[in-house]
Amino acid sequence: MNIVTGLKEAVASNPAKTAIICGNVRLSFTELDERVNRLSSALAALGMKRGDRAAILAFNCHRFLEYYFGVPQLGAAVVPINFRIPPSEVKYILDHSESRALFVDRALLPLIESVRGQLSTVEHFVFLDDDAPEGFIAYEELLTGASPAFDAPEVKEDDLLGLFYTSGTTGEPKGVMLTHRNMLANIRHSEPYRRHEPDDIFLHAAPMFHLADGAAVFSSTVHAVTQAFVPRFDPQSVLEIISRERITTTILVPTMINFILQHPHLASFDLSSLRLITYGASPIAPEMLRRAMEAFGCDFGQGYGLTEASPLLTVLMPEDHIITDEKSLRRLSSCGKPVEGVEVRVVTADGADAQPGEVGEIVARGPNIMLGYWKREEDTENALYDGWLHTGDLATTDEDGYIYLVDRKKDMIVTGGENVFSTEVEAVLYAHPAIKEAAVIPVPDADWGEAVHACIVLRNGEHASEEDVTDFCRERLANYKVPRSIEFLEGELPKGGTGKILKKQLRERHWQGRERRIS
Repeated sequence: MNIVTGLKEAVASNPAKTAIICGNVRLSFTELDERVNRLSSALAALGMKRGDRAAILAFNCHRFLEYYFGVPQLGAAVVPINFRIPPSEVKYILDHSESRALFVDRALLPLIESVRGQLSTVEHFVFLDDDAPEGFIAYEELLTGASPAFDAPEVKEDDLLGLFYTSGTTGEPKGVMLTHRNMLANIRHSEPYRRHEPDDIFLHAAPMFHLADGAAVFSSTVHAVTQAFVPRFDPQSVLEIISRERITTTILVPTMINFILQHPHLASFDLSSLRLITYGASPIAPEMLRRAMEAFGCDFGQGYGLTEASPLLTVLMPEDHIITDEKSLRRLSSCGKPVEGVEVRVVTADGADAQPGEVGEIVARGPNIMLGYWKREEDTENALYDGWLHTGDLATTDEDGYIYLVDRKKDMIVTGGENVFSTEVEAVLYAHPAIKEAAVIPVPDADWGEAVHACIVLRNGEHASEEDVTDFCRERLANYKVPRSIEFLEGELPKGGTGKILKKQLRERHWQGRERRIS
């Protein structure tokens, strides 16, 4: 088995069924399969081969899905890139992954043009639209000139499926190595709560470069589910396509749910086709969840995991969302129980299982756990040891085995579903000539879950406004990493006996009265 096997089986059993709804494009499973074959043939004709890497910088569309199957069918590995990062990080990922091909959306050309001449390994630039600029190959022309029959090489379960880059603690993203086996395991693990039905239509509203949604490409295809797309999340577009195309399932992060709930005309849309919304990437406030359950009128399920786990580790099942008493109400704050097939524990510093109510780190092992980080042996050793993946997330359990996230061992902020390492932002702040000390912390935010907040002490005699610092950061960081609020402090930041800045003390003022220190 490999990940493409699922597509072939879906084609064999549902050849005429609609596989794709993307704007005005409608494709059957047979037509989708032919386009995937043409893509594999075209890449082979360009000299791409087994073991190569091909990257993509794109919004959600059917071509992204074709890429997710056409590249692995060749025996090559996918490298989906976050379109919200700056050009310097795009260049780093392309060079670090040694990608030989790059697929680019028209709207994202500016991200690549400024560094295109500096890339060390990319030989083929594919334009995901018509009228390709000079130096690019138009995607549809590439497919038109390729064979619809492709003699695929043997691709094994332990072959590399892709490199999925996550935020790095020092500003350099880390490429998570996932195999076909990892993703096939994730599909099996998600089946009990996804409960795919023959008439399902899944909506890709979250970005497909994120594995939370990207993994849904594979699981939906394996189960012959029709897949619909919106290019980027927008509450109006999501509500319109749910109503128009009778969407039944989707994945949303809490920030997206919050923005949909705030839509002024939410009640005017027909959402009766929805049967399941899966949410994840960050915890959700129980009150917001209750409002969402009432507004959407469908089942909700929560998935917790991380890219290194392909990504699923635990699930809060739809039946766990039924509120009958105080105990079931509190359970809405949990991220559920381990999925079948994965071992998940909460352990104390000495490696022992934490007792109910005792804080420990979440560790996991199973067939879904990554091989490691691409060309980063030390980072791999720090994450995978004693046979377990150490997540860096701190949690407690209750007497029934439900897991409750309470904090992060890693110095990380999750804002709108995006990971931001505070050390990366601090490195930029310290480059500002007026700044003496800086500490970046998460603060609660009604829209984004958590917001990036900077605590700053200026050098003696120096002056800088919040706008000055924000503009300085915006030139050097992705927009979602730029501090949304800045606090200027006098003297120096609080420190412990070793001179380490006490971020916990800085955070405490913003999180008082809350059970957990994440949002």
